[in-house]
Amino acid sequence: MLQTAQTTEHPSVEELRRLSPLDTLAPETLSALARQAPRLHASPGATLLQIGEVEPNILYLLRGEVELRAQDGAVQRICHDDPSALAPIARLRPSHYEVVARTPVTYLLIPEPLLQRAPAQAPTGGLDLYEVVEEDGEAKDEVSDQLIYRLYEDLNSNQLLLPSLPEVAIRVGQAVNHELADAKRVAKVIENDPVITAKLLRVANSARYAGSAAIASLPEAIARIGLSTTHRLVITFALRELFRTQSPRLKALMHRLWNDARHVAAIGHVLARHCESLDPETALIAGLVHNIGEVAALSYARQFSALTTDPQALVQAVSQAGPALGPRMLEKWDFPAMLVKAVKDLGEENDDRQGDCDYGDLLAVARHQYRRRHDPDAPVPAACRRIHVPDGDPEDIAALLDEAEQELREMLSLLDD
Repeated sequence: MLQTAQTTEHPSVEELRRLSPLDTLAPETLSALARQAPRLHASPGATLLQIGEVEPNILYLLRGEVELRAQDGAVQRICHDDPSALAPIARLRPSHYEVVARTPVTYLLIPEPLLQRAPAQAPTGGLDLYEVVEEDGEAKDEVSDQLIYRLYEDLNSNQLLLPSLPEVAIRVGQAVNHELADAKRVAKVIENDPVITAKLLRVANSARYAGSAAIASLPEAIARIGLSTTHRLVITFALRELFRTQSPRLKALMHRLWNDARHVAAIGHVLARHCESLDPETALIAGLVHNIGEVAALSYARQFSALTTDPQALVQAVSQAGPALGPRMLEKWDFPAMLVKAVKDLGEENDDRQGDCDYGDLLAVARHQYRRRHDPDAPVPAACRRIHVPDGDPEDIAALLDEAEQELREMLSLLDD
């Protein structure tokens, strides 16, 4: 931990009582803590915490504004009057973030052992689906619990730096929505990305879009495909990059997550063509992001070596934490509310929902159809009763997909590496 300009100042009991989880401490414990915890000051640009920091000191921001910087370049700012400042800043160890002062700041450093007397407190703020479970003699379960607790703690305090949607997808969206949008304008945004350019040309010359002559230029490809479809394809290609990792230990699981996403997306695309109220291209994007929360959970898991060396424990932890993160990520990316709802509904699997088929139902059915190819006894979701493709019977849906095998192959090829 990098410290700057230490003083002999100490916080008051009233200041400590505002902070979480210090508000659960007994009065005598708070008084003792107030006498021991130093109040520190730092100038703009000072580093309060480094990425990879392991010292068990807990950082609280009392005055000023700090910036949290993740290894992938994501940045989040926290001001002392933000609700998130009532919780510890970047508590996970080793630290995922570098914390830098943006203004003159006043902060506390509290040794974590001093907080061990605080009553156990489960995460709050709407994520009551998780409860810490201890199993004697199972160290990996304890590490898994620690991962999920810390992850939810950062999420509830608005300190979780979720992966960002690649910049090219954002810029293409802005270009497509511009009042003067045309193929040439959108092509200028994309042409600096040779990988996406090559993929769009391949799509434009595929059997689905091919005309009488092959296309060699990006503006021509965009004109043939259409601006709206181009935008969705760019999002698709950009999402693929989020499923990559440099960690040899995590590559297998990340590959599995992408494989699941592209299969559910392809199946959803086919099924949506038989649902009058659903758009196949939107269904494709929904499938690609249905497990995006697990990608964020996996980025946390890489800090826990006990999990990364135990594939079974890693899968369990990521699967448990992922559903709560997915909707938050899509909200951060400004995805349409219907897609946020679809991913949230998929995680909750509400069997009692009434009404017409929506994208959440489509995701549930598509995921079931993908799973039943490996597990014929996979539980049938209630969404089958609402989707009416053809009449909601899983066997009939499977038969329809068998008939569309060629289309599925084309979609999977489009979504391949």
